[in-house]
Amino acid sequence: MNKLLVAMGAKENVVEDIHVLARRFREHPGIVIAQGKDLRQVVIEKASNLFLADELVIAIVDPTAQDVAVLRPHLDALKERVGVLVYFTSDAANLAESLGGKVIALEKDREKRIRQRVLSILKTNGKKMTDKAFSLLTSRVRDESILEQEVLKLVGYAGERATIESRDIRAVVTETHEETLMALFDAFSRMDKKEVLTIFEDLLENGQHILAIHSYLVNQMRLLIQAKDLEPFVRDAKAYPAFAAEFKRWKERVDVDTSGRKRYLPFQHPYYAFKLTGTSRKISRESLVEFYDFLSSLDAKIKTGTKQERTLMEFGLLKV
Repeated sequence: MNKLLVAMGAKENVVEDIHVLARRFREHPGIVIAQGKDLRQVVIEKASNLFLADELVIAIVDPTAQDVAVLRPHLDALKERVGVLVYFTSDAANLAESLGGKVIALEKDREKRIRQRVLSILKTNGKKMTDKAFSLLTSRVRDESILEQEVLKLVGYAGERATIESRDIRAVVTETHEETLMALFDAFSRMDKKEVLTIFEDLLENGQHILAIHSYLVNQMRLLIQAKDLEPFVRDAKAYPAFAAEFKRWKERVDVDTSGRKRYLPFQHPYYAFKLTGTSRKISRESLVEFYDFLSSLDAKIKTGTKQERTLMEFGLLKV
């Protein structure tokens, strides 16, 4: 059984792309990423292992021509046993083709890529989707690895209706507030004020009380400020595998004795901490602290029943 897939994408999409492509091998893949100086060691170690989990998918990121030459016999052995994904973040068409297997050129623009995937799934199932529904879907589903399953849920919910509408999204797609609010912070870093307000308005439109949004923002700001403190320890760990290793070592050195663990970065999932740190790197400490102070002052005003709470929150969001 030849299970080798070669893809060409972009650095900013590598984590999401790997998780999406790995599902072509297994519905619930166990992913091991081989990258950088440890690339050869990881591949050789897995190839020499007598027992490998059936759901294992090995993702090899940006191997050089020398890496491919050394690892070819190991890759030939592995692809008969588990899923093997080779991912290039730069133009390496000749090297990619030399590996054999199916070569996929991925759309690098995230919005275009998501639209293409959604349209493909809808076409296969004889459905269409309104522009408003698509916009709402992408605001709620930020994790591309679950995009297909969410669209298929919508297809089933629509039944015999040919077109999926906004009301279907609201009824079926569970909003992931953590991802939506992370998108809010990403919009801050891009100084995209239109997107900031769009996400905020969407949260309110879909039934979130402004105090609940405020509380979540306060918690997120605490985590982002802690992520800013973490930056010196993970300065060179730009890719997730390297970050996860450094994060684990940092966590072991931190002594936090508290029951409120969700408020502290060391107790977050490594991938979530990775996303938080990516956002914190884009925003200055001064801006983070200023917005946290603003939220603290707004807390009392909301709880005492100010009539301008929505306007004040929008004002604060736009100031960041």
